[in-house]
Amino acid sequence: MKNVLFLVTGMTPQIITETVWALACDPNLADDERFVPDEIWVLSTDDGLNQIKATLFEEGVFEQFKKDYPIIAKVAFDKNHLCVIQKDGTPLKDLKTPGDNELSANLICQQVRNFTQDDNVRLHVSIAGGRKTMGFYAGYALSLYGRAQDSMSHVLVDSEFESAMGFYYPTQTDYYVTQRHTGKKLNAKDAQIWLANIPFVRMSEAISDKHQLKQGASFSEVVDSINESFKEIQLTVDVPNKKLVVNGKEIDALDAKHFAFFYWFADLTRKEQNISAPKAKMKDPNVSPENLKVIQTLTQDFNIYYHKIKKKEVFDIEDVDIIDIDKGQFNSATNHVNSVLIQELGLEIAKKIKIANIDGKRGKPFHLNVPAKNITIIEE
Repeated sequence: MKNVLFLVTGMTPQIITETVWALACDPNLADDERFVPDEIWVLSTDDGLNQIKATLFEEGVFEQFKKDYPIIAKVAFDKNHLCVIQKDGTPLKDLKTPGDNELSANLICQQVRNFTQDDNVRLHVSIAGGRKTMGFYAGYALSLYGRAQDSMSHVLVDSEFESAMGFYYPTQTDYYVTQRHTGKKLNAKDAQIWLANIPFVRMSEAISDKHQLKQGASFSEVVDSINESFKEIQLTVDVPNKKLVVNGKEIDALDAKHFAFFYWFADLTRKEQNISAPKAKMKDPNVSPENLKVIQTLTQDFNIYYHKIKKKEVFDIEDVDIIDIDKGQFNSATNHVNSVLIQELGLEIAKKIKIANIDGKRGKPFHLNVPAKNITIIEE
């Protein structure tokens, strides 16, 4: 299994070396406690990444670190492992606006989601660097997507060394650095760093595979969708344009048959009526007369709506363009419509508008999960 360390950083590249030292190099760690990264990935602003390039790479700090501690000699970490926060293709120098923070949230969550989709990756997320918002998003992303093998930490550095110029990690031999504000000389060999492992709730297994979090939606889109789901649903069925409008969001992803199916349910729900599902298939040779009559009644009722969508004014039970609403057709259409609603609206809002049994109890008639007063139908 490949060990991947992911960090969000600001203007302090030493967070990277301090974290790696605490995870892999601390002599007080037992072998089974060490997390030796195979790869290190960093997400930051343009200014933050320039600091990393200048100090860790160009000044050779990271190469010296690997020489000092052979246990990390094979770690893959270079300029190709640096990810910059961008806006419209332009790297951001800093996070200053709410929009900038939203971009960072989306990128952090995308990175964590990508890492955790690989079963052969053991991910460790450090929230020690960067702005507080970045650390929060990194931790929250791991809570959303993290698995049993994944972990998270923060590092605490000896207060004397926090502002020491030239300090990157505890050295094995004497190496003197200078406190920024006092000019005091300190021996990096004496520095202490503590790793604070952070427990977190792993929500990945509890989140449905149909949830937009697992379907590639951005973090901000998911947040907006979930927040929208707390509002009362307002549904408009626009028949002439064959589209639905849910709390202002337009949906035109249903074909004629499935739009008519939803239109049928919306109209009946608006009238505080419901539909009992058929219990047999039309072509079943053993279908009872009672079940056949149910299928015929539902077929006639549905096709009135279907023919409105197909722009056919005359309805005749002998029409070749008739869709039989038997058990198979009913279940298939219900599942398709609900899947489209989830895809277009997200799981939370879709739950409040989908075709479902009354009170969610199997065996009860079906309706839309929308109050009748909140349904508007435009037919002309």
